[in-house]
Amino acid sequence: MIELRHLRYLMNAAEAGSFSRAARSMNIKQATLSRHILEVEKRLGLTLFDRGTRGATLTPHGETYLRTAQRIVKEFEELNAWVRATKRGDAGKLAVGFYTSFSAGNLRATLSEFGKRFPAVKVHGFERDRDMLLTGIENGLLDIAIMIGETPYQGQMSRPFWSERILLAMPEGHRLADRERIHWTDLTGERFLLPERDPGPETRNMLFGKLGMPGYTPEIEMDDIGRDTVLSAIALGKHISIVAESALGIHVPGVVYREIHEANGHIRIGFSGYWREDNDNAVLRRFLDFVTFRYSLPPMIGSQSSPK
Repeated sequence: MIELRHLRYLMNAAEAGSFSRAARSMNIKQATLSRHILEVEKRLGLTLFDRGTRGATLTPHGETYLRTAQRIVKEFEELNAWVRATKRGDAGKLAVGFYTSFSAGNLRATLSEFGKRFPAVKVHGFERDRDMLLTGIENGLLDIAIMIGETPYQGQMSRPFWSERILLAMPEGHRLADRERIHWTDLTGERFLLPERDPGPETRNMLFGKLGMPGYTPEIEMDDIGRDTVLSAIALGKHISIVAESALGIHVPGVVYREIHEANGHIRIGFSGYWREDNDNAVLRRFLDFVTFRYSLPPMIGSQSSPK
């Protein structure tokens, strides 16, 4: 049986033009190299090398056989390299679910940098609402979901990732558009428009907590529309809305963004990653390590590797 090592013997001998030089480069005895090459020739019934006092040169049959041998060895080495990369999480696939804007912000920057750092990883993105993201994790369609908040869910692992500023989206002619600082008290009496889908419900709850008081409830309309449509409606001048910093990448004519401040500075909202504990995708572990390193997060228990 001709083995892969025999093909490497042939390749080294052909490159060196001498059995003795090839044997020295491979740190084996010349007799060992000669014996193996002779065994290959006997099995094939072909003479691959012309032996002479000045060395060994390939015969026409040898040149043809060598081209095939080189292709086989190359493909075998590439296969092994792929296996090693896959085990390390440097190659493979990662299914990421989210419902924040992908036009700007930390999600876009993180996935972009991760893709550049690990070009052999294919990242698939899925924008869904929270319930569908959680279902996707449970049934294995998603490796990880990135969502607002730090709510724990039974049977899933999670950790905080990053935070983004909370912004007010309003028509460019709004009374607050020229303000350098906007506080929650400035928003009393305004009409808010939010999507029914995530993150609309969470934003609504935040508005109730920040603006609600005895005798006053914020006027909030919830429509079954997407993030972009909400901003387009804001441009008409009848509503304002609350968005995360990642929405800055959505350019809608007639809409401006301003930070909302509290006593201790501008307001931020946290994002967390959620995944199944029994997910054995090595790329997921690589991604979690990458996020930990990128945002200087405390290391996760049991995590040993770090981004290259």
